[in-house]
Amino acid sequence: MTIAVNVNGKRKLKVMRPLNSLRVKLIFAFVGLMLIAITGMALYGYFFTRTALYGQALERSSHQVHLQAESIVSSLKQAGGDALYLSVLRSLKMLRTLQHDSGAEDQIAIWQKEVAQDFLMFSSVRPMYQALRYMDSTGKEIVGVEADGRNVSVSKAGIDRSTANYFQTVMSLQSNGVYVSAFAQEQDAPNKGKPFVHYALKLPDDDGVLLIDLHAGWLLRNLPADPGQDTWVMLDQGGNYLVYPEHFDPAQNSLDISPMLKGNLGNFETADNVYVYDAVHPSETTPDRFWVIFRQTPKSLLYEDVTTFYAMTTAVILGAVMLALALSLIASDRILKPLLDLGRQAAAFGHGGAAPTLPPRLSHDEIGGLTQSFFEMAQELERKRSQEHRLIEKLIDAQEEERKLVAYDLHDGLIQQLVGARYYLTNCREQCGINHPGGCDGVKMGCDTLTEAIIEGRRIVEGLRPAVLDDLGLVAAIEDVTQATARIASLELALDIQQIPTEPDKTVGVTVFRIAQEALNNIRKHASAKHIHLTMHNGNGIDLVIKDDGKGFDVSSTNNEGHGLGITTMKERAALIHGICEIDSTPGQGTRIHVWVPLTPHPIVPHSETQKMLR
Repeated sequence: MTIAVNVNGKRKLKVMRPLNSLRVKLIFAFVGLMLIAITGMALYGYFFTRTALYGQALERSSHQVHLQAESIVSSLKQAGGDALYLSVLRSLKMLRTLQHDSGAEDQIAIWQKEVAQDFLMFSSVRPMYQALRYMDSTGKEIVGVEADGRNVSVSKAGIDRSTANYFQTVMSLQSNGVYVSAFAQEQDAPNKGKPFVHYALKLPDDDGVLLIDLHAGWLLRNLPADPGQDTWVMLDQGGNYLVYPEHFDPAQNSLDISPMLKGNLGNFETADNVYVYDAVHPSETTPDRFWVIFRQTPKSLLYEDVTTFYAMTTAVILGAVMLALALSLIASDRILKPLLDLGRQAAAFGHGGAAPTLPPRLSHDEIGGLTQSFFEMAQELERKRSQEHRLIEKLIDAQEEERKLVAYDLHDGLIQQLVGARYYLTNCREQCGINHPGGCDGVKMGCDTLTEAIIEGRRIVEGLRPAVLDDLGLVAAIEDVTQATARIASLELALDIQQIPTEPDKTVGVTVFRIAQEALNNIRKHASAKHIHLTMHNGNGIDLVIKDDGKGFDVSSTNNEGHGLGITTMKERAALIHGICEIDSTPGQGTRIHVWVPLTPHPIVPHSETQKMLR
């Protein structure tokens, strides 16, 4: 954006940078305030999600792991209840009593069959039990029932299991003590390849051990059938991997599992995964023994809700920024439109346009007050401009009228008297030549001097009121006075005068002619030039340039010393009708006089090309 500024009487163009405009400042302020609020909300949301959403995600995962641990404990408790139920069967009590009292073999055999029958019936309704066994205190299996998933059968009696680890451990406990083994695939287990768990109960009075072999799959039945990207693993308190998926290789796993081996619930994170774990205590009689179940979840999956929240928050922030930008543009347009309209009207008025009229509706704010003040000022300036124009016209008319009166007085008075005096001297010279030949040289010189005075007087009269300006116009007057000056001073003349479509205002025409007349007189009297070049073009004003190749002068010293009345007069005449007169001269290099005046005596900003020429 470009605005005109008046500096020391000269109009200069000032370029306004876009970033300095009020619109950009309003947009920055509006968007900046919105961004502060949005940034505050985003920071709050970020910390909230870290503390709340992250916590909720971990809490949900911990709850799911804890539910799996409770499911395993619940299944073991169910097995414990079944073991207690089996231990109080009447058939098993009778068999233990006969064995303890060394009863008859046939009676023992009968009650063995009774116990086997009860075990068969019980196993048929508990498909999750792989085997039910009763062993005496020496480790000899007395009664055993095994299931392969389809059939339940009585196993061969008399097998010695005294060397089994579970038997030795449970026999070291007190009566009704319980031992639960780790997940195993022992050699003495049917259906090799299927993991199971030994649930062993020490019978009262050291009468032996009641053993239930649980299917591991039943204990872990509540684990997700399709865990997806999750990995579920079970450890014992020694860090040994008990249960893990097929794709998981403990030997290749570099995970530090020591934080999990504390027998409690917890979690920790690595660069890519989150681990949530809980402890499972299989038996209350062996509290120092526990398993650890943990869930490995990728962060991208566990914190998917957080990621979604961030994405939504980012979208909302971007949307808010775009909305703020759009609103700021709309608001700035609504706020700045009256100012922009006022600026355009002020520029049009400053470029010589008529004073604008007050709009019918004004806003009741500072902009409305400024607009009203501007229109009132414009009306006042227009009134003063018109008054100034009338005063200028009257001043110039008065000057020209005074010149005309002086010209009439000179022409009708002094010049006529000089003509009469020359007439009488001429008659006297003629008479003197007849009566006194050769004695009238003085009279002859007086006649010649009077003739020159008459010519000079007529030239002065013509200068005071050039008839050609009134009769033929400005172009003809400029051409006539230039040719006359060149003829009198014996100068070579170059003219480049463009015709004016319409004759300018009288005030403008007279001013341009007087400035040109003064410049030509100065060249004739002081320049000692050989050539004159005069150009006059027109556009939105009259552009006059007069150049000579004379001796030139120092313009600054002339101004400082107070000399050069003609120069001052030319500048003041141009300024009087809001024009410009610039004089460029250097000693020994001639003089250039550049004049620009508007076609009407109103203040009009010169055309850009004219301004370049003036500069």
